[in-house]
Amino acid sequence: MNLSDARPPQFELPYEFPGAIWYGQEELEAVEKVIQRRSPFRYYGPDCLHETRAFEQEFGQWLSRITGNVPEPSDPLYVTAVNSGTGALEVALDALGVGVGDEVIVPGFMWVSTISAVIRSRAIPVLIDSDDTLGLDPKCLEKTITARTKVVIVVPMLGGVPRMAQIMAEIRRINAQRRSSGLEPVRVLEDAAQALGAFAHGIPGSVIPQGPEGSHKVGTFGDVGTFSLQINKSISSGEGGMIVTRDPALHRRIEALHNAGYAPHPQTPKDWYGDVPVGWGHGRRMSELQAAVARVQLGRLDKILSHMRSSHDRLESHLQSLGIRTRVRADAKQPGDTGYYCVFDLPNPNSSEATRIELGREMATYLGDYPLRPWYLHDFEVHVYYNIEPLVSKHPLPDGGPWGYPGNAFHHAYQYEKGSLPYLDERLTSSLGFNVPSQLNAEQEKAIKEVLTAMFYRFYAPAKARASI
Repeated sequence: MNLSDARPPQFELPYEFPGAIWYGQEELEAVEKVIQRRSPFRYYGPDCLHETRAFEQEFGQWLSRITGNVPEPSDPLYVTAVNSGTGALEVALDALGVGVGDEVIVPGFMWVSTISAVIRSRAIPVLIDSDDTLGLDPKCLEKTITARTKVVIVVPMLGGVPRMAQIMAEIRRINAQRRSSGLEPVRVLEDAAQALGAFAHGIPGSVIPQGPEGSHKVGTFGDVGTFSLQINKSISSGEGGMIVTRDPALHRRIEALHNAGYAPHPQTPKDWYGDVPVGWGHGRRMSELQAAVARVQLGRLDKILSHMRSSHDRLESHLQSLGIRTRVRADAKQPGDTGYYCVFDLPNPNSSEATRIELGREMATYLGDYPLRPWYLHDFEVHVYYNIEPLVSKHPLPDGGPWGYPGNAFHHAYQYEKGSLPYLDERLTSSLGFNVPSQLNAEQEKAIKEVLTAMFYRFYAPAKARASI
């Protein structure tokens, strides 16, 4: 039989929802404990357990550790729990003072909420190209940042880590120049919704170093980091988000804005919602039910990450053994990706875009006959800038903003159609990927490898043979 026609037998896999598929008796008991006390609100109730406050503390402690539960010798992390990852982004941008007349730099490979949070802040999103990690290219920062740039958003997509060391070093260099020119520093917001537990080598801090050079968790490099606890994320409470900063003054603003817009009086606090007006509150508080589940999930996170990373490394190594190029790691010696997603190149990457698109869709259909849940990245819905129709068409908010505001008239210089980010466009039309569930066993990994091998003989071996003629 021709190997290109061979089809492995069907099989079943666990769902890809990393944290949710680990739900068990502990999560049930945590929820029951809150319900029995009839106190689901984080600040008070008949017998409030203050699960949310405890989760914030434990989350910050976990983020401050890399291996062996050894704390990093760096500034403390201040944490605010909110009700969603989108809410975390909107509160963070508000706390950073983003508004009309500002530009916010956003990678073209993200989730639509990253863009919508910028739009809802009444600022103008400015796209920046990616490098071979599929993350923000630090070499593009200088030419993309302008005098109007307020924030750069870094997005570690699909659990993959951008080149954080180079990104932060370049931002600090640019901010030193801005300071000498009398401009405000550019701030860094890490939208780490899909990358809880990922880490990178580098130095935190957008203006001055905020910690030693070394390994730090993604989300702790910039001025603010945000995370999501939605069902697709490393751990899940169904919905939920986290906002992290090293800056106590910024934390005070975040705390006020996520609530009713008031901060506690520093000497004589009286009200649970605060006493000193800071701004208009978002009402983004996390509930005690969410926090109770999230605390249990946080205790499982190291095991979840270990499972995903181990399975991902074995499957990626199998692809490489077949001669298939996989997604570039920012740090090959100490990769800090979560292992959530395995991305690899199509055969004949130098073929025309039309040929790549046709082939990518055919390969995704081929793998889709099995429970791998593949995506051809070009078609990866609203994770890709040119697939977000309201962005491409500059769809307005009800009051016409942000495009209709006189202070944002400069938006005409920016377009969002396909072709705006040439390198990212080329990578997305040349890449395919699949989820790596966090509960794979050896037999299931073997079945996946057999499908990947069959895919190789179906699509890659004929292309190699043609190339050799």
